Amino acid sequence: MSSTSAFRSRPADSELTSLDERLGLLLLVRIAFVVLVVLASLFASRSVGVTISQVGPLSGGFLVVTGAAEAYRRAKLPGRLLVHRFVLPLDAVFLAVVTAVSGGPDSPFLILFAVQLIAVTLLASGRAGLRTALWDTFLFVLMPIATLTTRVASLLGVHGVSIPNGTRVTLAIAGFWAVAGCTTLFSAVSERELRRSKAEMAALAELASGLEKMREDENILALLLESLIGAFPMRRGVLWYMRDGRPAGLTVASRGADAVNRLVPAAATADRVVTAAWESRSPQLLRRLDPLTDPVAAELLPEATNIVVLPLQVEERNSGVIFLEHGGHPLGTRLARRTLVVLAQFVAHTALTLRNSRLLAERERLAAIDGLTGLANRREFDAVLAREVSRAERTREPLSLVVFDVDHFKRINDTRGHLGGDQVLRSIAEVLGAAVRDMDLVARYGGEEFALVLPRCDQHDAIRVVERITDSCRTRADLHGVTLSSGLATIPFNAHDGLSLIAAADEALYESKRNGRDRYSVSARRPDSHRSFGSPVA
Repeated sequence: MSSTSAFRSRPADSELTSLDERLGLLLLVRIAFVVLVVLASLFASRSVGVTISQVGPLSGGFLVVTGAAEAYRRAKLPGRLLVHRFVLPLDAVFLAVVTAVSGGPDSPFLILFAVQLIAVTLLASGRAGLRTALWDTFLFVLMPIATLTTRVASLLGVHGVSIPNGTRVTLAIAGFWAVAGCTTLFSAVSERELRRSKAEMAALAELASGLEKMREDENILALLLESLIGAFPMRRGVLWYMRDGRPAGLTVASRGADAVNRLVPAAATADRVVTAAWESRSPQLLRRLDPLTDPVAAELLPEATNIVVLPLQVEERNSGVIFLEHGGHPLGTRLARRTLVVLAQFVAHTALTLRNSRLLAERERLAAIDGLTGLANRREFDAVLAREVSRAERTREPLSLVVFDVDHFKRINDTRGHLGGDQVLRSIAEVLGAAVRDMDLVARYGGEEFALVLPRCDQHDAIRVVERITDSCRTRADLHGVTLSSGLATIPFNAHDGLSLIAAADEALYESKRNGRDRYSVSARRPDSHRSFGSPVA
């Protein structure tokens, strides 16, 4: 046996601790038996048919043996569970003897057998309860057959005890098994629900742990759908979600398979059940999806039966809906209310994660943009440039940097006012943003300076971008009289790292200013001759 399988075959420490606590309660049950027998023999000896002198030594001996077994168990010595299994039959022997000498099936102590069976089943296990019922049956059958009843009575000094008839014994035995069976059944149902509840809470904790590592909405919602299908008896599910009031995505999953993202139908929110779920803000249960009122859901989950519809609402806004197919017969049993509550908890936890993720993304976005122009700020520029330089070194592809400066910006502020100057900066930002690719970065470098980071762009392509920007500025009415000076540098022709690339572009910019402004210049700098492209940056 491998170490892993050996570990799994042993009870967990927490399970042993719980079992020890429950077995300790059995000692209290035994003490209660002894106290009840002793008190009955003291104060109601005529009713029970025995006196304290007859059952006192037996009760004391039984208490000493069970107390010693409990002390052994509490000492956590090897084999303590075996000692427990040995003591359980002694309980039955003690009760059988007391019952036999006080009337057999007619004994007032017969009820103690039922209490013992219930206690053993609930505190030990269902199998232990059935074994105890079997042992009780054996004793009740054996004692009259082997005339043990009269012998034990004679030994205890009890006279006039008769052998019980078979009918009484049979009824008593049937009672044992009825109590043991019912208690075992109810205990199994309770334990199954407890295990299911623990599994659901473990799945919720696992979902929470997984959500902490995710930032994208698609990944968060895919994990939610997979968790719901994995933790609950669901066959398949569909989740569509919205962003800014419009359908944004669709995730489909089934038991045993990963979630898949798809395009969401534009008419998804027109389904009647979706509107009902959002308005009620609570789960909806359906036997079947009606293609007439819920056409999109019926198409996504064809032939689905017993469906749970869960609304997804982020910050009190309708953000999506989840369909889970419980399956089974269309007239089958509905999900328990407790299950619906836990399902809603899964969704609520995910909605909170979505809210936090979006707030964090918005905070990062605001921290990365310039408040006036909406372009990337200097901090974002530095981060992107460092990343693109590293990529250029790795892929040996060119990387160009263009630095722009608004000519005579102080004069613009003096003539147009500061508000007018701000509008000039915003207009230039619009021109720059319209002239570049999605992969390029436009940043406000500082004051009236702007910068373009152009990955996979050599000097010739970068020059065309600059010329396009210059032409656009000259044709805009709101930029009449506004000119730009710019400097251009490229890796690997002018630099090998970010600092030297910025220095080369700045030198080219100042060259443009010295030559009269309203023009661009290409850096004439050359990188250190002893460094080759792609070598580590100091």
